[in-house]
Amino acid sequence: MALDPLVATTVAPRFRTTMSTTTAEPGRQSLLFLKRFLRNPREVGALCPSTRQLGRAMLDDLELSAGDVLVEYGAGTGSLTEAIDERLRTDWAGVRYLGIEREPGFCTVLRRRFPRLDFAEAQVEDVADLLAARDLPAPRAVISGLPLIFLPARRQIIEATAGVLAPGGTFRTFSYVQSYVTGGAREVRSVMRATFDAFTLHGPVLRNFPPAFVLRGDKSTDRTG
Repeated sequence: MALDPLVATTVAPRFRTTMSTTTAEPGRQSLLFLKRFLRNPREVGALCPSTRQLGRAMLDDLELSAGDVLVEYGAGTGSLTEAIDERLRTDWAGVRYLGIEREPGFCTVLRRRFPRLDFAEAQVEDVADLLAARDLPAPRAVISGLPLIFLPARRQIIEATAGVLAPGGTFRTFSYVQSYVTGGAREVRSVMRATFDAFTLHGPVLRNFPPAFVLRGDKSTDRTG
């Protein structure tokens, strides 16, 4: 592919990235990822998939218990999902998972790779309805693989996420280093600071291309809305 990988910082506003697989059928799934990018870069966007190191950084210090709900935005072909699944099989036993992915081809891959997990072929803006349809309680964590800085609905997504989170819940997303000074990145940080009771910036994760910061918004334990 001749495109500069950093084109992801400048291409059209309807931009979405996902994290690709590092294990099962990596060549085939990476090819699917690339094909989706070539067919519609505004919807997939990232030419270079994010790494397992970024996925692990997104889950760092996240403590969940049986009965808690974790929601993943933009599951892609499953790199972050793989890290989550590993935790679900070990120290997160009994935690319920919902992955939201709009791309049908990615959903097919996800359901094949992770048959135990529940994936909705839908938009993240519908998270409240998706939770209600499954009779799931307010999630303790929402982990986003979407680069919100490129989404026109970024403010609405952040605010809606805060609204569905359980008291004491956390929302985590990422932002590429080279995009840090852009207007979209500044707005995401500003909205997260204003929306959550605590906001922190971690990283950058250097073993990712491009390097990325992890953005974390936490909801107070005594806050219900």
